[in-house]
Amino acid sequence: MKYNTEKELLDQELDKWFAELEAETKKPDVSQMAQAVLNRHSKPDLDKKILDDFHGFAPTIDDKFKGQLPTITPKAQIFITQNLSEGQYFRFGVSGGGCSGFNYLFDVADSPESDDIQFSETPPALIDETSLKYLYGSEVDLEDSNMNKMLKVVNPGAKASCGCGTSFAFDEELLDMY
Repeated sequence: MKYNTEKELLDQELDKWFAELEAETKKPDVSQMAQAVLNRHSKPDLDKKILDDFHGFAPTIDDKFKGQLPTITPKAQIFITQNLSEGQYFRFGVSGGGCSGFNYLFDVADSPESDDIQFSETPPALIDETSLKYLYGSEVDLEDSNMNKMLKVVNPGAKASCGCGTSFAFDEELLDMY
């Protein structure tokens, strides 16, 4: 019986030691916490992401479509308006990544950000300045196939797009350094 008591005491001490060790390793470092907060609140830089994706060789943009804000076809206007609540905005943009190098971004925003440009009144639509240089002259359309509805982008600067319809590769001959 004494053997069990000593074993139980040893087991309890080991359990306590492991619990303290686990609690000690779970304490977050203040610098890690601060970085996590910054990461949550900082907007990723699309140009930096693109440079990383293109291994430091920045694409250049042609002025050919410069100044031509994106447009939304009437079918897409109806679809987007039906899916927005009062006071909301349709956000159109690009993000780095995807099968072809870029992804089209379709989102809902409650308010414009400081670098946003409103390019449509009906529906109220926004695009950020960084995305705009990859989407000059683009048209957002609605593809309606049987039971499926999908927003589709006709982008004059895209040299290729993926079968998923949400990513594209930009024609480097149309790019110009900003």
